[in-house]
Amino acid sequence: MRIERVTDYERFVRAEKEWNTLLSRSGQNSPFLTHQWFDAWWKNFGQDNMLEIVFFRDSSDSLAGVAPMMVRNDVLQFLASQEVTDYCDFFSLRNERDEFYDNLWDHFRRNCSEYLRFEFINVPGFSPTISGLRDQADKSGMIFEARESEVTPNLILPGSYEEYTKSLGRKNRHELRRKIRKLDALESIRVEQITGTEDIRPAIEEFISLHKKSSRAKQKFWEKHGMSDFFVGLADLFSSENWVHLNMLYTEDKLIAALMNLSYGKKLFFYNIAYDREYSAYSPGFFLFDRSIRQSIASKIKRVDFLRGREKYKYFFGAKDSKIYNLKLKRRETQT
Repeated sequence: MRIERVTDYERFVRAEKEWNTLLSRSGQNSPFLTHQWFDAWWKNFGQDNMLEIVFFRDSSDSLAGVAPMMVRNDVLQFLASQEVTDYCDFFSLRNERDEFYDNLWDHFRRNCSEYLRFEFINVPGFSPTISGLRDQADKSGMIFEARESEVTPNLILPGSYEEYTKSLGRKNRHELRRKIRKLDALESIRVEQITGTEDIRPAIEEFISLHKKSSRAKQKFWEKHGMSDFFVGLADLFSSENWVHLNMLYTEDKLIAALMNLSYGKKLFFYNIAYDREYSAYSPGFFLFDRSIRQSIASKIKRVDFLRGREKYKYFFGAKDSKIYNLKLKRRETQT
């Protein structure tokens, strides 16, 4: 493989098509690794960091692997932040994995020796990156750590909604129906699904406004530098690919809840939920989750990902834990 080091933003921008083509053919395909995701992230959070993206090209000069990284405070890490990016990884062609990790390690050795350590967050438990880096560390005498950092509850969907509700068990099935009936009793209930680029910006701004009101912690989240602009920019980029769906729940003309879904690669990701606390007794979030699950089954989607966190409602809907890991690589003289 030929190594191509990318440290300037403009070179990264030009790689969009081949980046996403490779990602779609890799085993690590997710919306959090798309070129659009990293573009939105870098524009809003990239200040004070240095790009350290590495392309790996095969003998025909086609892209065969990508390592999306940056340097922050002399630490090499993923091009990501814990607040917004649920999954992180390197990715490559399936049949090029061994060579990819060999070459990635060679890049670390040749070009990254000045960095104090390497830290890679939110790597899925099934990712070949965990064993790939562990094997390379063992051969080179570096210290490798893989620590479970969080869980991402996932729901495997059956062929029909009836089958799905039966899988919930009698108690949860009854409770779900009760919650839906209670909300249906409100005046003029309706759900608008926003997907188009023209409508997405005002809708995401409504979503952000509603989310801010739900708690002081949520308000502080939106006060972080670049956060609102990131969501708006991401929605713009994803809407052009039909990768983002905003489900807005109204009673009459009042917005009481909104669910932001990422629809990508025949999977649905429940990315963020906002609701009006005045209507919390009506469980509007449950209503929107149930509606999205119904639509997913009808659309032949096989997996719904609730993403990071052990919130009880995820298990109410039947989701089962998958694990993600934080990885660290350290030289033996920098163990502290």
